[in-house]
Amino acid sequence: MSNDIPLKFYDIVDEYETEAAAPVKDEERDALARYFQLLIARLTNNEEIDEEAQREMAREAAINEDRIDDIANFLNQWGNE
Repeated sequence: MSNDIPLKFYDIVDEYETEAAAPVKDEERDALARYFQLLIARLTNNEEIDEEAQREMAREAAINEDRIDDIANFLNQWGNE
């Protein structure tokens, strides 16, 4: 766990892990937490998040870009609950 990433983003990773299309490996947790941190920061700032922005955040967080659509679906479902 990275000290630079607040625990709340790891809580989101835990929730995502229960619904992810592909299993989340332990070594992916920091990167996924960072991706959620970047994504939610943009949402909080009312910034547009298009496909290029998602790929850019995925590269910055060092997550597999194959997870982008799965995470978007998870957040849409999570937001609807």
